[in-house]
Amino acid sequence: MKSKVVLVIIVSTVLGLSSFIFGRGSENSPAQVPANIKSIIKQNCSVSGCHSGKYPASGHNFEPDKFAATVVDAPSQEMPGLKIVDAAMPEKSYLLAKIKGEAGIVGKRMPANRDPLSEEQIRQIEDWIKSLATGPSGTDVLAKPTRPDRGPALNSPPVPGEGAGQASKPKGFSKPAFWGTRLVNLPTTTTLAKGDILFRISHRFQPPVSSGWDSFYGFDGPAFILFSFGYGITDNLMVTVGRSKLYQEWELNADWAVFEQGEESSLPFSATLHVGGNLVSQDEPRGAEWSGRFRFAALLSLAYQLNDRLSFLLVPAFTSNANFWEPSSEGTFALGIGGRFRIFDDISLIAEWVPRLAGYKDYYSGWGLGVEKKIGGHVFQVFVTDSIGLIASQYLPGGDLRFGDGDFRIGFNIFRTF
Repeated sequence: MKSKVVLVIIVSTVLGLSSFIFGRGSENSPAQVPANIKSIIKQNCSVSGCHSGKYPASGHNFEPDKFAATVVDAPSQEMPGLKIVDAAMPEKSYLLAKIKGEAGIVGKRMPANRDPLSEEQIRQIEDWIKSLATGPSGTDVLAKPTRPDRGPALNSPPVPGEGAGQASKPKGFSKPAFWGTRLVNLPTTTTLAKGDILFRISHRFQPPVSSGWDSFYGFDGPAFILFSFGYGITDNLMVTVGRSKLYQEWELNADWAVFEQGEESSLPFSATLHVGGNLVSQDEPRGAEWSGRFRFAALLSLAYQLNDRLSFLLVPAFTSNANFWEPSSEGTFALGIGGRFRIFDDISLIAEWVPRLAGYKDYYSGWGLGVEKKIGGHVFQVFVTDSIGLIASQYLPGGDLRFGDGDFRIGFNIFRTF
C-alpha cells in the first residue's frame, strides 16, 4: 500500500513538473484565420524582430498559430481603448488603422520599416475582420453584449487606465530583462523561442588600449573570436555549439529557462540554468592527454527586472579544469554581477563584474562595461573589458588587466536571431 502511495506521489510530481516546464498548451483560437490572411501576416508581420518570438513588438505575437488568439477582441497596447480586431465593430479595429496608416495611430504604419501592404492585401484583411461579426451563416457568433460607448475614436487620445490588466504579456513588462543571451560575457536569462536559430559572434582585441599608437590602441593587434550557433528546442530550452580561437576550444551548451519573473511560479525573478562541456583542441602543451583537455561548466543566471528600463543579473558559476595546462589543474568558482539600463527604446548601458570566489584565478577579477543596441533581429554590443575569454571556462578565472590602472581592451558581440 505504501509503495502505491509513493508511486502516485512520484507520478503526480513528474506530471506537475512537466506542465510547469513545457506549458499547458494553448486554448482554442477564438476564430479561424483563412490561409490567405495567414500568408499575408507571416510574410509581413511575424518576421524576426517584429511580431514574433518570446518578446514580440508591443507584446503582440502574430505567428500563425497565435494570431487569432492575440488580436480578436484584444486591447491594443498602443491605444488600450481600441481593440486590435473588433469583431462586433470591425471599422474600429486598430489593426486596420495601422495597416492603412490612418491619422491618429501611435508609431509607424504597419508593417514597420517595410513596404506597405497592397490595396488587395488590405481588402482581404478587412473582409476577414468583417466576416467575424456574422460568421459564414450570418449568425452573430463572436459579438458580445457591450456597453453603448465602444471606446474613443481613433484620433482621440487613449483613455487612461482603460485596458489595464489585459495585456497579452502576464509579466507586465513590454521589454525583456535582457535582449542578448550574453550581457558582456555572463549568460543572461534570455533563451530562444521554439524553432528559432541564433548566430553569435564574439570578438576581443588582445592588445590593451594603453599599447598606444603602435597597435592603433589595440585595433591593429591580434584578436580572439568565437562563432556560435543556437537552436530553440522549446520556448524554454535551447542548445548551442561554438568554437573559440582562444585555445581552439569547442563548446556545447544547453540553456534551460526554469521560470520567468511573474509567470507561473509568481517569483520576483527569472532563472535560467546553463550547462556545457568544452574541448581544448590546440596541441599545447605538446603531448598532453586528451582527457586533460575536457572542461565542464555550470552557471545559474538569476535576473530581476525592476521595470522596462532597469534589470539586474546574478550568476553563481563553476568551471572545472580552468588551468588545463597545469599537471594538477583547478576548478574556479565565481559570482557574476551585472545589470542593464535602457537609455532609449533600443539603446542600453550594460555592465558586469565577475569576482572569483575560490579555485584558480587569473591576475584580476573580470569586468566589462559597454553599450548595447537592438535593431530588429540583431543585437549589437560594444564594450571595454579586461578579459580575452569568450566562454565560461575562459572568462570565469578573470582577466590580465587592472581596472585601477585604467587599462582595458575593446570587444564586441553580435547576435542575430532567425
